[in-house]
Amino acid sequence: MDAIVKRIAMIAFDDADLFDIAGPDKVFHSAARFLVHLGVADRHLYRIDLFSPDGGLTRTLQEIRIETLAMRELATGEYDTIIVVGGIDRACRDPRVIGWLQRNHRKARRVSSVCMGAFALAEAGLLDGRRAATHWMDCDALQAGYPAIEVDRDSIFVEDRGVWTSAGMTAGIDMALAMVEEDHGRELALLVARSLVVFLQRSGGQSQFSKELVSQTVEGPIAPLLRWIIEHPGDDLRAEVLAERVHMSLRSFYRAFEGATGKSPAEWVETIRLEIAKRLLERTGQRVDQIAWQAGFANYERMRRAFIRRIGVAPADYRARFSRPPLHQTEIDPTLVVEALDGEGAYRGPLQ
Repeated sequence: MDAIVKRIAMIAFDDADLFDIAGPDKVFHSAARFLVHLGVADRHLYRIDLFSPDGGLTRTLQEIRIETLAMRELATGEYDTIIVVGGIDRACRDPRVIGWLQRNHRKARRVSSVCMGAFALAEAGLLDGRRAATHWMDCDALQAGYPAIEVDRDSIFVEDRGVWTSAGMTAGIDMALAMVEEDHGRELALLVARSLVVFLQRSGGQSQFSKELVSQTVEGPIAPLLRWIIEHPGDDLRAEVLAERVHMSLRSFYRAFEGATGKSPAEWVETIRLEIAKRLLERTGQRVDQIAWQAGFANYERMRRAFIRRIGVAPADYRARFSRPPLHQTEIDPTLVVEALDGEGAYRGPLQ
């Protein structure tokens, strides 16, 4: 009952996306509420304050105005976590925000950003020499403007030595869930995720967009082949077979394929098969050996090795973490019985 309240400062600019603000805010508010109902705390252990450069009513991208405190009221050293929410490119470089971050970021345990908020952290020099994420549409601009950053173009969020960055929209929720897990454990993060009717928790390394989506943007002679691979994951997809299908020499095929996708044919095929397997694990109750066959793997063991090598977990563990919960388990009323699950899915008892 003597746990310390963690104060969180969210910094927003004009034209910030309302979802980028409301998503993380809802995660922390829900976590604080559940901690009270679970008997872990007798008061909310997260307090969120919203700031903007000028304070007062700040206009969001959706033309909804929200009340904010002025940056001059953001007391140094009083906040555990700083979250900078992106706005338009010009606003993210507001010198009042940049100067505050440069002077005070070390006084907070965590500094983070959602979507284009990464540009504010970058302008303040906080991302130099670090990996960072932002929305995939803005990755090129972030890398070009700040070459000292290692821009991660795929991940939904990245944590590098206490500095967190995330892509836009729901990625801010994923990042906030990971912070809750860091603070209070995986069980609480899973409970919050269920209450928000989102995935139990996507890891930061999950891609912002699938290879199926990427294939739709590819042009040239390889484009039809990529779509065909997605539709025929169980066929013979060796490079020499694929090269013959598009009437290319093997050498020319490798060059054209890597130029179009950035990956070798074998890497691409395995990634497609993994994405199909992940989707089936998330959305169906089929046996894992059946899923391996449908996804195009020769057998379950091949799929298991690919999951461990590329994702870091076995298929069954992936399903336990990311499968969609049944509808009756997602409609959680904190005053009613709630299944607070541990890492193995065991029932932990009702909320009091």
